[in-house]
Amino acid sequence: MRILGWSLSLGRLRGVDVRFHFSLVFSIPIAYFLFRPEDFRSAVEAALWVGGFLLFILLHEMGHAVAAQMVGVNVKSVVVWLMGGFTNLAYKPEKPMHNLFIYAAGPLMNMLLAFLCVAFYIVMVMISPMYAHEPETFIWLQTFQNLSFSLAFVNLLLIVFNLLPVYPLDGGNILHAGMEWLFGKSNADTITLVVSIPFLILLIAFGVFVRDYVLLFFCVLIAFSIGTLNRSVLRWLNLGMNYLFKRAGYYYLLGDFDRAAQLYTQDIEKQPENIGNYLARGSCYLMTGQRERAQADVDRALKLNQSHAFALQLRGEIYMLEKNYEAALNLFAQAQALNPHWAVPYFDRASVFMDRKEYQPALDGFNKAISLQSRMPLFYVVRSLAHFRLGDLESAHNDQDVAVQLSPNDALVMVELNQILYEENLDWATDYYERILAKTPRNALALQGYADACLANRDFSHAVELYTRALEVNSKEPRLYLGRGKAYLELNEIEKANADFERVASVTEKLHLKRQADDLLR
Repeated sequence: MRILGWSLSLGRLRGVDVRFHFSLVFSIPIAYFLFRPEDFRSAVEAALWVGGFLLFILLHEMGHAVAAQMVGVNVKSVVVWLMGGFTNLAYKPEKPMHNLFIYAAGPLMNMLLAFLCVAFYIVMVMISPMYAHEPETFIWLQTFQNLSFSLAFVNLLLIVFNLLPVYPLDGGNILHAGMEWLFGKSNADTITLVVSIPFLILLIAFGVFVRDYVLLFFCVLIAFSIGTLNRSVLRWLNLGMNYLFKRAGYYYLLGDFDRAAQLYTQDIEKQPENIGNYLARGSCYLMTGQRERAQADVDRALKLNQSHAFALQLRGEIYMLEKNYEAALNLFAQAQALNPHWAVPYFDRASVFMDRKEYQPALDGFNKAISLQSRMPLFYVVRSLAHFRLGDLESAHNDQDVAVQLSPNDALVMVELNQILYEENLDWATDYYERILAKTPRNALALQGYADACLANRDFSHAVELYTRALEVNSKEPRLYLGRGKAYLELNEIEKANADFERVASVTEKLHLKRQADDLLR
């Protein structure tokens, strides 16, 4: 979360970087508004209340951090800010029970703190009468008595709020872990999403009723987090944000790569020192097969910063496409060293091993990538190929099913850049897609992916048949016409190929697809 980046490190506790966010400066006027101190005693009370509140948030987050360390997960930092706290884990554990333990630890810490506050309150109640004849001491004891009761109540509120079954609050994460243990990851995402939304609506309604604008802002952040549970919802959120603030990113997400590249070119002209724009445009070129242009942009980025992890990663992927595996592995290793908890370098290293038919090292790499980023359908699809080559059909099929549950579109249809995966793997693709088609014979995505696999392996007649079946279901998909046209071209059926290529322009606005069709027509 970028908003949590504006913070000051106050040292390390149990090896965890403890940071206080700049927003905490607003706790001073808030404390003044709540307590309106008129003398030294009331000022001390206000300061102790604020200090106790922040300490409880810190200890809550340290509860998460210690629990994470106990199950072997590194903790990068703990951030305390005006609206709560945030424990920055290096990665999310694969085992649901580990997640449940981590997210339950915070509320359990608040329960312990509430008990201690109540115990202190009882002690003050018992001691106060002994000093009734000393007014000054008695007033201070009454102050500490009220303060301990108030802080016990604060901990109770923290417990109740954090245990609401709303993602990403602790209660939502506990719910997700439990549902994942019982029903699997994708079902857990759906259940948590369905449960979270009504509670979020109630929180928003409460915020409006009491005119709590801080709570309403927090609800906005929660809504974005809930969106991450569903790839379709997350995609629409990303599209909306990019449309408003980064139009080039909007077209990139739509898959209109030529138009995105044009807008990134304009951004480069305005900000020639911005590495991100070169890398984004390079990605557009790579997605449309313009490898030399992509390499030029990545090289420019590396000249600006030789230690940029994404630039090194992208350059390594270009080497991998060129079959220069040693150079690719070297760059992936550098990217890993710069960001050891980033999943993509592990995935790409494993992909190199797959290309070299070293299936067990590839499987180990895919396992690591998925442990770091468990919501990427492509990771599961490619790992299923490693399982398939090692003869473990059950694990291969399980991975395929998880990928399809996460996102049918991303799991069943490869972007053009990734269709190299199909080459020499038609037996795996046949097993994969025929399993899907046995359940849903008119699944256009499965038919398209199967057809692409046949085309990549020069089984042109079968590719034509599958593309035709897919077009009967979805006649507006330009890539189906492009694929079938290429197959017709290989079969020397020129008129049919021309008809398909001409059809592309009428069903899409994506410039790179129109350009491909025009090139094929010429």
